[in-house]
Amino acid sequence: MKKSVLLVCSITLAAFAAPAFTQAEETTQSTTITTSSTTLENESSESVLSTETPAVATQESSADQNTAATTQPQTAVVNGEVVELEPPHKEGQAEANATQAPKEELMEGNARSFRAAAASVPMYRLYNPNSGEHFYTKTTSERDHLRSVGWRYEGIGWQAPTGGNPVYRLYNPNAGDHHYTLNAGERDHLKKVGWRYEGISWYSPSSGTPLYRLYNPNAKAGAHHYTPITSERDQLKKAGWRYEGIAWYAVGSGQQSHEDYRLLGVKNYNQYALGAPSGCEGASLLQALQYKGKITNWSLRSFLNTIPKSSNGNPNSGFVGSPFVENSYTYSAIYPAPLTTWGQKYGNVQNISGSSMNTLINEVKNGNPVVAWVTINFQPIRWGNWNFGVAANNNHAVTLDGFNKAGNQVHVSDPISGSYWLNRTTFENIYNARKYAVVVR
Repeated sequence: MKKSVLLVCSITLAAFAAPAFTQAEETTQSTTITTSSTTLENESSESVLSTETPAVATQESSADQNTAATTQPQTAVVNGEVVELEPPHKEGQAEANATQAPKEELMEGNARSFRAAAASVPMYRLYNPNSGEHFYTKTTSERDHLRSVGWRYEGIGWQAPTGGNPVYRLYNPNAGDHHYTLNAGERDHLKKVGWRYEGISWYSPSSGTPLYRLYNPNAKAGAHHYTPITSERDQLKKAGWRYEGIAWYAVGSGQQSHEDYRLLGVKNYNQYALGAPSGCEGASLLQALQYKGKITNWSLRSFLNTIPKSSNGNPNSGFVGSPFVENSYTYSAIYPAPLTTWGQKYGNVQNISGSSMNTLINEVKNGNPVVAWVTINFQPIRWGNWNFGVAANNNHAVTLDGFNKAGNQVHVSDPISGSYWLNRTTFENIYNARKYAVVVR
């Protein structure tokens, strides 16, 4: 009799257990994590989930093993390394507030400095056809204003360094003429005789490309002219201008080399301040698009309202959730493929996931900002076991928009922590975990 009861119980237990096993198996197959392997969006990032649960020997030991399985951490192989998986918990503003971005001052070689060896700014040259005066400024707003009131823009006159010896600017209210000088004594003399001092206009290195100074004794306004071009200098001398020597120096004559340094200076949107706590990828893309002159009159909210949504909770097919909402149980993110499709509606956007760090730098060198997937404040990546696969719990995206070879630095426009320089190796280590990247050309 006892044997019959045991047999019936065993059959009943099997009848209930079989569907549960089948359901679990189907769930496993529906995700990107399997008991054999997991492939992230980037082919170079492969994960293998491991539970390492021993075989069940008896009914009593099965319960013990199930208890152990629930407490034993899962692991995965990512980029050839075994990593421990956390529960799926999407990080956000709490982590951003609790950590700091690894910001650095712009460096020169191994010594701290506020500029790199190749750092420079373009000096814009304009001409007033009414007065004959040439005007020079590093400020784009001043350049654009003068163009709007009739000045003729003649291009970039030279490249000035971001620091060095100051060049002073003065204005003669009687003649309507500007004067520029490296000489503090000349500056002070002109101030005494009625010229209005307007401050430091730009800087000069101690040596480099010379800027020649010439004087027209017959002119009232525009009496002085400055040029790095020897042929222009010689032509003016032949026309009666008096050559007065080298006024100051430049680091380049009209064209800047971007082999060692470039800073695009893309716009920065703060996702929290603008009510989009989960909108880092969209903000980074908009920053890049607007740098290229696309949809410049769009706000971040307007742009995010057009983001493609995922229908299955997988960021490989669109944005999961809402960029205007943040919670720990929704993987609110969008991955490179759907982001690229979205961006292509507005500009030349390409998915370059899998690219090396040097490739990203070359894109920036060519004037192309890159959306890169990293982590919040570049903290160590923490992998979570989500229903669609292994993913970074502290996922984040930034716009890569600059590099400084001499200081081993890169520059980012970060929708959480603003625009800043950081160590290239720090960036590269976090980026290489997934190598997700999208370029706007």
